[in-house]
Amino acid sequence: MTVHALSITSHSELETLALAKRLATSFHTGEVIVLKGPLGAGKTVFVRGLAQGLGIDDQLVTSPSYGFVNEYPGKPPLFHFDLYRLSDVVELYEIGWDEYLSRDGITVIEWGERAEFLLPARYYLIEFTLVDDTRRTIDIALVEQS
Repeated sequence: MTVHALSITSHSELETLALAKRLATSFHTGEVIVLKGPLGAGKTVFVRGLAQGLGIDDQLVTSPSYGFVNEYPGKPPLFHFDLYRLSDVVELYEIGWDEYLSRDGITVIEWGERAEFLLPARYYLIEFTLVDDTRRTIDIALVEQS
C-alpha cells in the first residue's frame, strides 16, 4: 500500500533545499527515505537540505557514488546511500546494509529502486520529476508493504 501525502513543484535548487530543510524534523531515527528520479533532478540537493534541517554541516554532503554510503554525524546521524553504480546487491551486504538500516539514524537512499527488494516494509518515497530546466515536481509518499 502506498499513501501519497504531498506533491510540490520546486522552481529552483534553493526551493528544493528549503523544502528538505523544513521536512527534516518530520523524519525520525530509524526511518528510511528513498529518493527516486533522473540524474540532475535534485536528489543530492535534497539530502543537503535534510542535513541542514538536522543541524549537520551541509558542506559535508556529497554524492557517495563510488563508496555507496556517507555518514554525516549529528543528532540523529544521517546515512546517505547512492546506489547509482550498484552492480550487485551483494556489494550492499559487504558494507553492512542491514546494520545501517537498524542503526539509530535517518537513512536516505538515492536510486533505492536498484535494491527495492532489500528496502524495509515501511519507508518514505520521494520522487523527483523534471518538468523543465528549472522546475521539478517532488512527490512524497509513505510506502507500507505487508
